[in-house]
Amino acid sequence: MKLERHLKLSQDDKQRNRIRVAFATRDRKSVDQHFGSACNFMIYSVTPLTYELIEVAEFTETEQDKNHSKLLTKLELLEGCQAVFSNAIGAAAVKQLLTLGIQPLRSIPGTPISREIGLLQEMWENNPPTWLQKHIKPEAKADRFDAMEEEGWAE
Repeated sequence: MKLERHLKLSQDDKQRNRIRVAFATRDRKSVDQHFGSACNFMIYSVTPLTYELIEVAEFTETEQDKNHSKLLTKLELLEGCQAVFSNAIGAAAVKQLLTLGIQPLRSIPGTPISREIGLLQEMWENNPPTWLQKHIKPEAKADRFDAMEEEGWAE
């Protein structure tokens, strides 16, 4: 599988309390693709209150088959993401994503990307799942100690 086009719109790696989330999509508006045969990935930077499109990647179309080598380009693209949404995904791809620290998530075909982001933000605020807690807890600790330092405490 060949990466045909890759547009990076923004990349603020220093932004705190954010995650990178990818979506397998054909129409670039909804989650409507199987992970292995996805022709596009939209990657967003997501915070509890905002989201921003930061990357768009377009692949040559391929059929769903048992050829796992075509996943390598997609896995390289998704490095640095914390989650990826698709309609379906094979066991080999799930294993590879989890090894990279990327949580595969399944969407109902045709679910708007904005809806999935909204649900993710709601979970983030109310009851984050374990995979999300791993990515947001370090930020919470840093904020707590930063606040203590600003208060000016002494031993």
